[in-house]
Amino acid sequence: MRTLLLLTAAAVCASAQNSASLTGRVLDPSGSPVPNARVSLTERDTHVRLTIRTEPSGQYRFPYLRATDYLLEAHAEGFGASETKLLRIDKAADVDLTLDLARLTTQVQVTAAAIAQSVDEQSKALDIISATEIDRRAEFGVAEALRTIPGVRVHQLGGPGSFTRIAMRGMRATDTSILIDGFRLRDAASPQGDATAFVGDLLLSNTERIEVLRGSGSSLYGTHATAGVINVITDQGGGKLRGDLTAEGGGLGMARTAARFSGGAWHDRLRFAGGLMHLNVTRGIDDHDHARNSTGHGFVQFQLAPATVVSARLLAADTFTQLNDSPFFAAGSVVPSPDDPDARRAGFSTNTMLALSHHWSPRASMRVNYSRVGTRRDNRDGPAGTRFEPSFNESNRFDGRIDTMQARADLQPDRRHLLTAGYEFERETFDNLSSTEHPDPASRVNARLQIEQKSHGAFAQAQGRYFNERLQLLASGRVQTFDLRHPEFSTNNPLYRQIALPAAPRARTGDVSAAYSIVSTGTKIRAHAGNSYRAPALYERFGASFFAGSFSAYGDPALAPERLIAFDGGIDQYLAASRVRLSATYFYTRVQQSIIFDGVTITGNTDPWGRYGGYRNSGGGLARGAELSIEANPVRSLTLRGSYTNTNADDRTSQFSNGAMRSIRVSDHMFTAVVSQRLWRKLDLTLDFTGASDYAVPFSRQYVEFTGMKKLDLAVSWTQPLSDSQSLRFYTRVENMLNRTYLEEGFRTPKAWAVAGMKWMF
Repeated sequence: MRTLLLLTAAAVCASAQNSASLTGRVLDPSGSPVPNARVSLTERDTHVRLTIRTEPSGQYRFPYLRATDYLLEAHAEGFGASETKLLRIDKAADVDLTLDLARLTTQVQVTAAAIAQSVDEQSKALDIISATEIDRRAEFGVAEALRTIPGVRVHQLGGPGSFTRIAMRGMRATDTSILIDGFRLRDAASPQGDATAFVGDLLLSNTERIEVLRGSGSSLYGTHATAGVINVITDQGGGKLRGDLTAEGGGLGMARTAARFSGGAWHDRLRFAGGLMHLNVTRGIDDHDHARNSTGHGFVQFQLAPATVVSARLLAADTFTQLNDSPFFAAGSVVPSPDDPDARRAGFSTNTMLALSHHWSPRASMRVNYSRVGTRRDNRDGPAGTRFEPSFNESNRFDGRIDTMQARADLQPDRRHLLTAGYEFERETFDNLSSTEHPDPASRVNARLQIEQKSHGAFAQAQGRYFNERLQLLASGRVQTFDLRHPEFSTNNPLYRQIALPAAPRARTGDVSAAYSIVSTGTKIRAHAGNSYRAPALYERFGASFFAGSFSAYGDPALAPERLIAFDGGIDQYLAASRVRLSATYFYTRVQQSIIFDGVTITGNTDPWGRYGGYRNSGGGLARGAELSIEANPVRSLTLRGSYTNTNADDRTSQFSNGAMRSIRVSDHMFTAVVSQRLWRKLDLTLDFTGASDYAVPFSRQYVEFTGMKKLDLAVSWTQPLSDSQSLRFYTRVENMLNRTYLEEGFRTPKAWAVAGMKWMF
């Protein structure tokens, strides 16, 4: 053992001596150095991202690198971006970067192809929300940050901490996959097995940027990635210690504190980052909508040798929300959500990631990842309230756990091609405990349902760059199989116990995309097509309710996955020396098979499970439309962004008693705009507007049309430098400053309200 340790230490030392390195300076257009600029170096295949700040001389240094391909970029406050450089670094290298005064800020992205790509290589519709924009808008939640993305509709059913849905391109919330650093975030105990239960509680505790892929992505990311993918990229540390402390408070009885830090040690062989945020809403919309959220994030990465890196991440959230009753239809109109004094939801979730990446050579690498998402939600209600209240206090607890193991290999046979292949194993468990506090023990309900499901997936991807890298081609495929363990019930279940239960059918997906750039005109033409799927959730297959010891089932064990095919094509045009970007995209999505909850057509005489209502497969629907956007930096201190989305979405099975085929919660027209102006290098003003046309929602199958939101927010901040590395920012944010009154699916939303805060940055 001692000999082995000595040999290992010697190998690491030898590797350190033979490691590659990169140095250089960041300069402005006049050739002067830019201090405190952010320089990012991203490994192309494993997308390990290294970020440091430049010295007062503009100097940067990455001393301990693996020999492989990298993407290098720089950003600085008050400048546009540098040109993104693709470098092969296998020895000591020196590269200077020049920042443009008004060039549109671009960033290396990793979501569209699960590898690091520059904007020129991108062949799919993808948007990036940077940490700089999030700070200027003074946002603290993921959902609010996403409102200005074309094709994205955010439904927040109340104030901060309330239930929130994110829908893309006229599809449902279950059709959007949410990732944290490329790992799926979803709840095995939620009705559709998606991430919707997390969205309202997902805070920006230590976020570097958010990448939004519009279009199918199941070939890379598996189930639920049917309409799009949202990837929250956290800070991976590196460089000198930096961070910030924030405190704010104001309307709705809201108070928020946050702390973030990141840095590195031992020449950045050790990189770390972390963040804590606590949100407390004491009043809410009507003085009875309490909400609390404590979120923590930690990341650590260690470079064992130039070719080997290990990393770990933990994200945890402890939440509480006081609930209102659902809106209801009465006397020909919708009654907004009434108060329910003893209804509340408490939740706790953890998201753990472990990863090991290794380069066998500059052209071959491998990565092994493990992630675990654990959730616990307890929904409680009592006799108080206005509608259908229980006679005694009751608890409905949902626990879920998803363990995912992935092994992946990347091979670059030459500079034009990159091949990827991998295997993924996933195990999900569902545990539902229902109980009541009935004083008579004989009438007390204590029912439990436990299920476990395993799946195996294999995926592959090929990328090619041709004609002097003007043509980009990408193709990927995935096969997913499922294995179901027999569910266990603590109460008598006459249905599922007597029948052999099938596993969900196999899912096969494929995806192709292409982009061609015309360099002389600054034009890119792109196209993307693929099929995708959503595996039926355990709740949809075995969902049940228990009342006074009796069992009522509405799950269908034989449900098949939802299947979709999608296409989108578009053009991106850069003008005025890359100060203006115009984009137009047409999208078409056909749902070939969906899963719906039907309480009308199912009867006990025709349903094989004897149900009178429940989940079943249906014919799906169709969504198509266009996304138009513009981004401009007409001058160095002014940034403009705007978008318009037209969506036409219909279902094959009507959800309304009048037979209307219109898809629910879909606005035909959506508008967004963001205007950011910097004055005197210290004052930032940012206006962001989101508007949507009317949309329909069924209430007891009645057709009800709601007025779409029209929300204008204003953020104002003043940044006062304290030293070369420290500054103090004072800011205020005004939400819904036009004081518009609207209901979101029948739930009341806040009128105009504001907060003020202070942030110390070091």
